[in-house]
Amino acid sequence: MNKPDLIIFDLGRVLVDFDFKKVIRELQKHTHRPEAEIRHYFETTPLWDAFERGTVRPHAFFKQVVRDLSLEGLTFDTFKPFWNDIFTEKLDSLAVLQKLRGHYRLALLSNVNEMHWEYIIERHPFMSWFDHPIASYAVGLRKPEHAIYHKALSIAGGIAPSKAMFFDDVQTHVIGAREIGIRAHQFTTAEQLTQDLDGILP
Repeated sequence: MNKPDLIIFDLGRVLVDFDFKKVIRELQKHTHRPEAEIRHYFETTPLWDAFERGTVRPHAFFKQVVRDLSLEGLTFDTFKPFWNDIFTEKLDSLAVLQKLRGHYRLALLSNVNEMHWEYIIERHPFMSWFDHPIASYAVGLRKPEHAIYHKALSIAGGIAPSKAMFFDDVQTHVIGAREIGIRAHQFTTAEQLTQDLDGILP
């Protein structure tokens, strides 16, 4: 296999796991709405897209969620810790990433909001392994839009799509990358990741 000039990774479900149920359980303590309704709200509200595009900032996001879910007795300062504290590292994936470190240019491309991104950078040292960490909210684009993949290639120095590899757990994101010519693979396990990197891993 031709060695890439850039290897791009997704974040959630690839390098870290997350348990958003923790957020829903905490919010339910502050409203009469059931957990199922709160979960459906986050799955369908356009506010989520806006937050991950950076068009809504954290305090404005919080205020809108309070209104939409009829939350009571909750401040931004008490909301922020349980909103953020949902991540655990996928150590087997990070072991593979560490093998690539120093041998290839690495990029991170994540659909993520400002609060989660800043929290992960502060708490997880592996984020410093990336030459080009790219958050959707910072560039105003989201996967699987073609523009965000082109943006990542541009940020990395104008890498040709055929010279880049991409790993994401979401099939539509993989398809979007393939449509512009990136060698994209759907992440399932660290074992599969290792197989997909056969001939590339040092």
